[in-house]
Amino acid sequence: MGTRKEIVIQDIDEKGFGIWKTLDGAIIRVPYVIPGERVLVKVISRKRGDAILLKVLEESDKRVYPLCPYFGVCGGCFWQHIRYDEQLKLKHRIVERFFDFCLDSIRGIIGADKIWRYRNKMEFAFGRGFIGITIGLRARGRFDKVINIDSCLIQKEEADNVLRIVKKFVNEKNLTPYDPKKHEGFLRYLVIRSSYKTDQLMANIITTSREKFKIEELAKILEVNSLIWSVSDSVADVAVGEIKAIIGREFIEERILNLFIRIYPYSFFQTNPIQAEKMYKLVKELVDEGNLALDLYAGMGIIGMIISERFEKIIGIEIVKEAIKAGKENLEINEINNVCLLEGKVEEILPSLVNEKIDVVITDPPRAGMHKKAIQALAKIKPQRIVYVSCNPKTQSRDIKYLLKLTNNGYQVSLVQPIDMFPHTPHIENVVALDLR
Repeated sequence: MGTRKEIVIQDIDEKGFGIWKTLDGAIIRVPYVIPGERVLVKVISRKRGDAILLKVLEESDKRVYPLCPYFGVCGGCFWQHIRYDEQLKLKHRIVERFFDFCLDSIRGIIGADKIWRYRNKMEFAFGRGFIGITIGLRARGRFDKVINIDSCLIQKEEADNVLRIVKKFVNEKNLTPYDPKKHEGFLRYLVIRSSYKTDQLMANIITTSREKFKIEELAKILEVNSLIWSVSDSVADVAVGEIKAIIGREFIEERILNLFIRIYPYSFFQTNPIQAEKMYKLVKELVDEGNLALDLYAGMGIIGMIISERFEKIIGIEIVKEAIKAGKENLEINEINNVCLLEGKVEEILPSLVNEKIDVVITDPPRAGMHKKAIQALAKIKPQRIVYVSCNPKTQSRDIKYLLKLTNNGYQVSLVQPIDMFPHTPHIENVVALDLR
């Protein structure tokens, strides 16, 4: 099935796929290619625009040999075949596409100094293979297929050791991997977190309650600062559960700029701490001193903590109860007294603050972007400066256009700063500053 075609890749989309436009305007998306390459593809679905790469007929001089032996089957590191300087150019082009209404404000992308071994968190799924239990990442587009791996080039080498030891242990004990289709089995996920400045490791093993597990035996052979056992019988295929510390405490510690942060098993924390520091420094540079600032979608409130010395008071809003709890603990550890964290939805709390005199609003929503009601409240508040941090320039651009529409272009986009947090993937972190006209 499918039609074979010889095509030239014309561009790249925000998900990292090469694009070829047909004469009638249809868009065909091809993985593992670079703009300008002539390739042979098989069009699987013209309606969806899906194609698979059969052969590269004329290679780009930007193509490199991927270092990872699992490249092409594993669902991660989708751009390993692209030379790093070209990755940055392509990411910059993606940002330009979404921010074509303010091209003069776009700065050059901030590249990563470390393009391997940069991630501080990896989630590995358990599966069943021909030779026993597998641990690895999902195959691209397949929630039910786990690619068995022994190492991952974007996590620390110490984390690779944890991965191999756990795999050997669960196979020796003949435990059962969880089947997300049948909702049966025991082993769900292995989540490994690491800190870069304090050299600490956390292993979090997530299981159901359906089998006995002598995790104390595993604890004897694992060299980690924290070993967590999480239990979840939920049918939802997510890496969370009720936690119990087997080794050490329920957190590891990391330093970010001048802060000392406790990171719990399910805390949100930027996965590239080296690049995160660059981003946090930029955000701090973008805010002047004032009386009141808001930190929307605050997580543990790290941005609020970083800019706390610039304001009399900062209000952070976050929906996740555990994040609020961890944030308050970190505020106490760092002796910060002028940051207040409120639990709830931004779109429900923000309208209650429209009559406050707010100098600066910093917003860092999830990939889906901001709720329309939150943007409407922001338009009424009219802070002097808005700093919008996002891991999805597409929804970020959409939200900013809506804000400009609500305020009759009452804001000027002063700066658009892409930052590469995720080398070898098409993902981009983007910081936008808007000033009241």
